[in-house]
Amino acid sequence: MAKQHHKSEQVATKARRYTVGYVSDSKYQPVPAVTLKGHGLAEAGFETGTPLDVRVMADCLILMACEPAAPPESEIMQTLSKVCKPSARKQRQVTELIEVISKPKTRAGN
Repeated sequence: MAKQHHKSEQVATKARRYTVGYVSDSKYQPVPAVTLKGHGLAEAGFETGTPLDVRVMADCLILMACEPAAPPESEIMQTLSKVCKPSARKQRQVTELIEVISKPKTRAGN
C-alpha cells in the first residue's frame, strides 16, 4: 500500500473565557446569550458575513463555517434553461461571449 503524504492544516488555538449573559425576549424574559468577537474569528475562517452551523449539546457548542452559497444563475442562463438545457461546455461559451460583449471598447491608435 502506498504511503499518503499529506499535512493537516495547523491552526493556532488559544483558549478564551466568556460568560453567558442574557438578552430579553419579546415578553421581556431573560434568555441566555453568548457574544463572540475578536480578530481571532477572522484568523479561524469566520469572516464577517460567514454563515454558521451551530450544534448545541450538553456543556458544548460547536460552530462551523458553512460553504458559501453558489452564485445565482445569470438571467441569460435562466432563459436558456427554459428553452433547453445547454451542456456545461455551451454554458461556458455563452458566459465567455457575454464577458467579451460586456467589456468596454477601446479605440486603437489613440
